[in-house]
Amino acid sequence: MKSALTIAAVYAHPDDGEFFAAGSLIKWAQAGHKIYAICATNGDLGSKDAGADSAALGRQRTQELARALEVIGGEPPICLGLPDGFVRENAQKLKERLVYHFRKLKVDRVLTFDPWKRYEIHPDHIEVGKMAAEAACFSCFPLLYPEHGAQGLSAVQPSEVWFMMPTEHKPNRVVDIEKTFDTKVKSLLCHSSQMEMLADWFVPGADPRNLTPDQRTMIEGGARMFLEGMAQGLAALAPPLKLAEAFFAQRVGPGHFQNYQQMFMEMAGAPPESPEVL
Repeated sequence: MKSALTIAAVYAHPDDGEFFAAGSLIKWAQAGHKIYAICATNGDLGSKDAGADSAALGRQRTQELARALEVIGGEPPICLGLPDGFVRENAQKLKERLVYHFRKLKVDRVLTFDPWKRYEIHPDHIEVGKMAAEAACFSCFPLLYPEHGAQGLSAVQPSEVWFMMPTEHKPNRVVDIEKTFDTKVKSLLCHSSQMEMLADWFVPGADPRNLTPDQRTMIEGGARMFLEGMAQGLAALAPPLKLAEAFFAQRVGPGHFQNYQQMFMEMAGAPPESPEVL
């Protein structure tokens, strides 16, 4: 096995990673890599029930993420407690906290949202992706947040940022998740509050505010079909894979991505590189 990596998945909300990256995180955990999830908010807006207790919902969702990480084989979650729906207004605080944790954990790989994806409407997703990428590129500068040095932390630099699909760019990493798919489904089902809130994704016509007992039973099968459809579509990028997750990975340099040659080649009309299958 290659040297163990420390991988930080940076989310806006507690269930974000289970949809797009859990199969890969499980595979990496099984290979001996250390998996962390850093979550900007506790997701306390994630309900369609006007009478819901937001504080209680936030606690529930934090617990759901902890259970999902146990299924994945990761470490206990790091929850930053920024206000759900208002990450953009707290972007610089988020960036500082991410730099702090990247340095403390000595992170090798960051996994997050693509902040440049077209039609991404959720400001929390956009800002989390942007600040995670900035933190990865700037955490190597010791003069940035020098108070970290006073706390005994050294400036470090993750080597890569992996943007979860869907992204604005053709993926250059495709991960075979056929053997980890069942566990991925289990990790998503840990987020029971969101399975109900998103019930009509999985059971057409279901009203999350008034679910019948049959619909509650059907959610598990519907969620599995939903994830399977995504995984089959991404596997088509790298036949003969059957189930996959895909990413657009960028190598990190001081204050920038090391992608100038790649970008200039594509601007000149060269096709994007073929994805590496993992």
